[in-house]
Amino acid sequence: MIRCVPVFVLLLTVVAQADITTAPIGNRTEVLQQPFLLGSWTQLEQIYPTRMVARGGAVNALPEAPSDLSDLTYRHAGKRYTVAKYLERNDVTSLLVIKDGQIVFERYRMGTGPQTRFTSWSIAKSVTSTLLGIALDRGLVDSVDDLASDYVPELAASAYGNVSLRDLLQMTSGVKFVEDYAAPESKEVQAWVLAVAEQRLPYNDTILWFDEKLREPGEAFYYASIETQVIGWVLRRATGKPLASLLSEWIWQHIGAEHDASWLLDRPGGMEVASCCLNATTRDYARFGLAMLGDDSDVTKPIVPPNWVRTATRPDPMRPFLHRGELREGFGYQHFWWLWPDSNAYAARGFGGQWLFIDPDEALVIVQTAIYNADSVGDDWPETVALFAAARAALR
Repeated sequence: MIRCVPVFVLLLTVVAQADITTAPIGNRTEVLQQPFLLGSWTQLEQIYPTRMVARGGAVNALPEAPSDLSDLTYRHAGKRYTVAKYLERNDVTSLLVIKDGQIVFERYRMGTGPQTRFTSWSIAKSVTSTLLGIALDRGLVDSVDDLASDYVPELAASAYGNVSLRDLLQMTSGVKFVEDYAAPESKEVQAWVLAVAEQRLPYNDTILWFDEKLREPGEAFYYASIETQVIGWVLRRATGKPLASLLSEWIWQHIGAEHDASWLLDRPGGMEVASCCLNATTRDYARFGLAMLGDDSDVTKPIVPPNWVRTATRPDPMRPFLHRGELREGFGYQHFWWLWPDSNAYAARGFGGQWLFIDPDEALVIVQTAIYNADSVGDDWPETVALFAAARAALR
């Protein structure tokens, strides 16, 4: 039995040495360095150019039905831990749990709060996928079986030109792109450094550098962030609008967002980095998650097309190598969403411990932001799975 407690108890900030009010903010070459993580990941707009994602309309107030999860424990690597210990071990900055459309648990740490905008890292990939789904529903993009070069002819000069949108969404393009940023002279690292960190050329231009294939499209999964940028470029051409504008017009203005968001650009006035770095509050990430569940204010016109949600978050029967249990930590993959092990749940996941977990069978949405790094003592992916599973069981 879960005890109900006053909401203010759940909103108490856990005492931590790091604090957003005193945390230093790094420059573009320091955002991944440990001393600057808290300051940079909560104030990325001070480091990079961004484009606003405007909210609009009435705020979805998110009713509260607090449940005391402070006594909840989970088992990981042969040991049992409490929620409080999980937050510490994984350097979590916020954790929000919504069950049946109601906030049951909300916690902020390190001086952050409901108004803090946290960067998403790769959660933005799942947002980009959702924008493509809406574009398909509106007839602005014809089919996921179209080639990327059908919309962006310049891509014919790269290995990505002859790749379908489906293969990009599933990261099965076969194009050689090595997601390893420890090699400073690699094309992958140079693309990020020159285009985003130093802003010496458009990020889209770097896509044309990748002209080698390791295998044929559709044969194997290989995580490659730049494939989301290809989808973003397709969206930009197909709609004639920036991604931030599409997100505002199609989603943010309709989910009852409480705050404007922002999206990192490759240069002032330039293109959004589609794979990365949407900046939004924890509750607004949760409102997006609720839209994926179909929990919309106007049920006659869902924000996210239900057919797309099913397509984007269920295993592709033609590609069993993408199914649950086949990839990292037992996950599967489909259309820039990670398919959760052993359930119909799915998740958007970002570098450093960012999670948007959605379980349609349980009407459950969990948002986590964090500054998980090499100095953290937790276990990130597997430990998060253990905690979220325990929370799901406790809230049934």
